[in-house]
Order: sequence, then C-alpha cells, then structure tokens
Amino acid sequence: MKGHGRNIGVIGDPHLTFLAAVVGILNVFILLIMLGVYISGYRKVKSSFTRGLVGFTVLLILQNLIFIGFMVTREGFRGHGLGMPLLSVNLCQLSALLILLKITWQ
Repeated sequence: MKGHGRNIGVIGDPHLTFLAAVVGILNVFILLIMLGVYISGYRKVKSSFTRGLVGFTVLLILQNLIFIGFMVTREGFRGHGLGMPLLSVNLCQLSALLILLKITWQ
C-alpha cells in the first residue's frame, strides 16, 4: 500500500514476536544442556562455583520460561512494536549462551 506507511515486504511485528518466542525456546534447550553439564560437574567436584553456575542457569531457564509464557498468553503475539525488541533481546542472549556453551564444553 503506497502512501499508508506500510511496507508489504517486511516481516510483520507478530511474526517477529513469534520468532522471539522460538529463539527463547532454543535458549531454554541450550540452558538445559548446560545445566546437565554443571550438575554433573557439581556431583564430582562439589565446589561453590559450580553450585553458583547451577543456580544461575536455573534462574535463566525460569526467566526464559516466564518471558515465553508472557509473549504467548498475555500479548498473544500481537503487541504492537514489541517484535523487534523482543527478538533482539533473545538473539543477544542466544549469542551469549552459545559462547558460554562452547566454553563449558572445553
């Protein structure tokens, strides 16, 4: 539609919010992998640092689940203007988690 300020070829905000939820689910899976590694390490070493990593990971899983639940139930993927900010935050977290996962495996 020309003249109405809409770009027909651009991905709509609801689709970006849905994609943000998908990335959030991916974040949870990565965190679950890391949690398994940290729990296994804690059973062997029993260090307070490893216990802290377990707590940190559990809280990030909880944060992601709450965030995904909010996007799905409260906004119904319809929150105008939320798509790109939500996707950006989740992509940043995904990048950070991938770096941390790589370090964790080494």
